[in-house]
Amino acid sequence: MNTSSSDPSVTIPEGVTIGYRSRKLLGGSPETLLATAERQISLTPGRHLLLARNGRGKTTLLKTIARIIPSLEGEIGCDGTVQFVDEDLRFDNELKPKQIFAALFKNGQRAFAMEMAERIELDVNKPYGKLSKGNRQKVGLIVAEARTYGDGPHILLLDEPFSGLDFAAREKVDEIWKENNDHIVRIVCVHPDEPTLKADSALLIREGALEQLEVDGELDWMETKHSLN
Repeated sequence: MNTSSSDPSVTIPEGVTIGYRSRKLLGGSPETLLATAERQISLTPGRHLLLARNGRGKTTLLKTIARIIPSLEGEIGCDGTVQFVDEDLRFDNELKPKQIFAALFKNGQRAFAMEMAERIELDVNKPYGKLSKGNRQKVGLIVAEARTYGDGPHILLLDEPFSGLDFAAREKVDEIWKENNDHIVRIVCVHPDEPTLKADSALLIREGALEQLEVDGELDWMETKHSLN
């Protein structure tokens, strides 16, 4: 994962294959191949949706880009600081969001986190353990976004970030993303019922192939949904 003053980018060369290697211990398991890039995919600053049916490799692709797990073939190139934002991200139940932000950030980043919390209506004085699922997701989104504040380049890998948020919160997050779009590549894994489908492109996993679909501002989800195997 390289960082520089250039624009962020993710490059998935032709032939890159994602999945899981075979295991010889604990009874063993065979190699599992999930998807292969049939041609090079280049992602530049903006929002790129990641779409596939369950079990086809969405989270595996995000973890491979983040180098949490290795690819089966080839190597994905990243120019930027990479964050993998898991929907199951958790913080200490006793801490209040404002304490989490104070511990993680200073000055401008902390002020940004508090401002974003106000905009998306997060109660920063309520213990994390007493927050609803949606409000816990807000904390994770704020932490990820605040880490990108003030410098770049950055690559955010977001695994179903809107699953617990109501429509109003999604719209506010969308506004904030638009304001902080120039120095960030966002790859956003979305649920099949997700209504927020504004994007610069889409990554599809279907029939074992990973491909990029050009999008003119907003994806026609119903048309795309029927094309997924």
